[in-house]
Amino acid sequence: MRVLLVDDDEDVQQILGRYLQQDGHDVVPAHDGLQALAAVAAGNVDVAILDLTLPDLDGFEVLRRVRSGPQRDLPVLLLTARGEEADRLLGLGLGADDYVVKPFSAREICLRVGRLGLRRVSPAEGPPDDTLHWGRIAMNTTEHRVLLGHAEVQLTPREYDLLQLFLRHPRHVLSRAAIIDALWQSEYVSDHVVDVHLASLRRKLGDDLQIENVRGIGYRLEGPLP
Repeated sequence: MRVLLVDDDEDVQQILGRYLQQDGHDVVPAHDGLQALAAVAAGNVDVAILDLTLPDLDGFEVLRRVRSGPQRDLPVLLLTARGEEADRLLGLGLGADDYVVKPFSAREICLRVGRLGLRRVSPAEGPPDDTLHWGRIAMNTTEHRVLLGHAEVQLTPREYDLLQLFLRHPRHVLSRAAIIDALWQSEYVSDHVVDVHLASLRRKLGDDLQIENVRGIGYRLEGPLP
């Protein structure tokens, strides 16, 4: 894959870039937000590693612009020295797919980048060329598109994976732990991360997506028969 590495720290660029190259990736370096947006606009990167602290636009603003542009489905991993939960949730709420807090393990980042890339190419378990239906919601897993009626709904890669998980397990109670294990495969993800992404899905799909809270357990997709 072509990995966009956005960080103004030369040590991070050299060390992490070397690990990514050893894993077989091409690294596209960017040292500020404007360089990052230019690289994304060129449309030739598969995954982005984005530091939040940059000399011009901060990482939050870069992420906002990516998610509102033509490359909105680009998988993004946040790399930050900010360990506060509020910052992590803000980044995830803006559409980040994952995050790592500095000081980081370069090997862990490479593993997470690999997972993000695999999800972009083949995001779902089960048959790769089917369509999942739930009421007016239709998910085409071949074209990686979601329709609400006849209108296409733009989802981040993480939102897409989360919706697909519920569509493949309708009326089943899914615990937060099970969701995190399926999508993040990491013990470092807070339970609140699931709530943030679910809230975003509900805003985009409205009453057509009836995911109920099962108190003390998790969530269940209810509503019309598929």
